[in-house]
Amino acid sequence: MTRQHGVVTFPATWLCVKAGELNWKSFIFLFCRFFDPGDGPLSDADNPPATVFSTMPHHKDFVPEMAYSSGTGYFWATEADTGDSLQIIFDLPQNLSRIVVRTGHVDYPNDVLHSGRIFVSPSVTRVRAGVMVCDSAKSVASFHNGVAVAERLETVLSFLVRCLKVFVEVKHDHWVLFADVAVFLTR
Repeated sequence: MTRQHGVVTFPATWLCVKAGELNWKSFIFLFCRFFDPGDGPLSDADNPPATVFSTMPHHKDFVPEMAYSSGTGYFWATEADTGDSLQIIFDLPQNLSRIVVRTGHVDYPNDVLHSGRIFVSPSVTRVRAGVMVCDSAKSVASFHNGVAVAERLETVLSFLVRCLKVFVEVKHDHWVLFADVAVFLTR
């Protein structure tokens, strides 16, 4: 606990412990996640309207859209094989400045994407009803320790982005938890 300018602040871990002493388990997770300092930098992501889908099967209600939404959920893929992907097709082409994709979770630290890349594309092709794929995609980031970050895209890309693709490079022998896909637009 610290005092700054007459305001008392508490470390995030202290808030989680106090919530745990006062409330039931499901509330603890939501409360602690809300105050998790690791969520701060991604909470102001723009994440423009988009359609999100994946070639990877998901566990229960942990669907692909959860990784891109502004809520507290995540996408939990039960299989991640070479060539699988998580794709985000923007409703309108976007001028991106930054992309951050985080995998894994404090409760499931091994469920990270070890080998993958982020690709962006100016266009998509409709394969069949309701299924589209990125065309001629450009690689902008690789995963390291379960995280991929692409920055200053406005200086690297010569096109507006219609499609973002998280690509799995090697078969994973474990589930992969996609915690966040944060997209920031150029202002």
